[in-house]
Amino acid sequence: MPDTSPMSLAERLDGLPDVVGVRQIAEALGVTAVTVRNWAAAAGWTVAEKRGTGVFYRRREVEAWLRENEASRLDTGSLGDDPDEMLTMRQICDRTGYPRSTISSYPSLYGPSSKDPFPPADAVGRRRAGDVQAWFSRRRTRSGPRGTAVETGRARRAKRAPVARDVVDIHGIAEATGKSLDEVKVLMRRQPLAAMQLPEKVGRSRVWPRKELLAALRRLDRPAPPPAKTPARRKVGPEERRWLRGSPKSATELAEHYGVTISAVMKRIERAVSSGDPERQPPEPVEAGVRTKRYNPADFDRFWWGGKA
Repeated sequence: MPDTSPMSLAERLDGLPDVVGVRQIAEALGVTAVTVRNWAAAAGWTVAEKRGTGVFYRRREVEAWLRENEASRLDTGSLGDDPDEMLTMRQICDRTGYPRSTISSYPSLYGPSSKDPFPPADAVGRRRAGDVQAWFSRRRTRSGPRGTAVETGRARRAKRAPVARDVVDIHGIAEATGKSLDEVKVLMRRQPLAAMQLPEKVGRSRVWPRKELLAALRRLDRPAPPPAKTPARRKVGPEERRWLRGSPKSATELAEHYGVTISAVMKRIERAVSSGDPERQPPEPVEAGVRTKRYNPADFDRFWWGGKA
C-alpha cells in the first residue's frame, strides 16, 4: 500500500468545529482520550471551556499548541529500555497510548509488500521493541505521530502479514481465555495443561501447542454432567474430610479442588439457580455483599455432588 503524504498533527484537526472536545481531538489524531487529557494537563495548553458536563477547547489554540510542542508527539521511546524485549500488541498499545484498533490494523496496512512494512511477529505474535520503535520513528518523521492512512475497505480486506500460530505463550492464553495473567499462571500448573508445555522456548517465554492447548481448555470449561438424583456414596479420605471442615472457599479454590475451571463452577451455580429446583440450589455465600464470594466447603460439596446444600 503506498505511503500517505506528510500530515502534521495540527492539520489533522481541519474540518472540526471551532470548539472541540477530548473525544473529537482523539479520533481526529488517532490517539486515545487519555493521551489528549495528558496533553491538556501540560503547560501552555488552551484554556478549557465548560459546556454542561463536558470540557471543550478552541480548535485553533489546540492546533497552535500541537505545532509548537514536539512533546505532543506520542512517546514511542516509552517502549522500553531493552530494544530486544519482545512485545505483544497489547503491550505496544499500553506503552504508546495508541488505540488497540489502530495498532492491530498495521500488519495489514503496512504488510510485507509495503515500502516500510510493520515489523514482523515471532511465533507467538510478539515484536522486537527496537524494531517497533524504529518503525514508529520513521513514520513520525514522514507523516506525524499517527503514521497511517485512514483505513479503507480495501485496506481492511488486505491480506494480513503472516504470523505463525502453532504455539502460544502465557500472554496469548490470557487473551484467548479472557483471564488475568495471575489466573492463567495458576491454571497452567494443573494437569494435563502443565504436561503440554513444550521443551523449547520462544525468546524467554514458555510456550504450548496452540491447537491442542485450546482444545484442552475447552474440555475443562465444559461442566460435569449432572449427577443422578441419588448418587452413589463416595469414599471420603482424611485429607478430603479436613478440606470439608476447613475455612470458606472462593470459586477459584473450589474450581481447583474439583479439577474444573472457574467458569464451570459459576455456570453450575447459574444453571441451578435458574432451574428453580429446590433440591438443586447452591448454598448461600458465607458473607453477603462482598466482592469475592466464599462458600462453606461441606455445603458446597453436597451441592456439587447432587445432594441438598
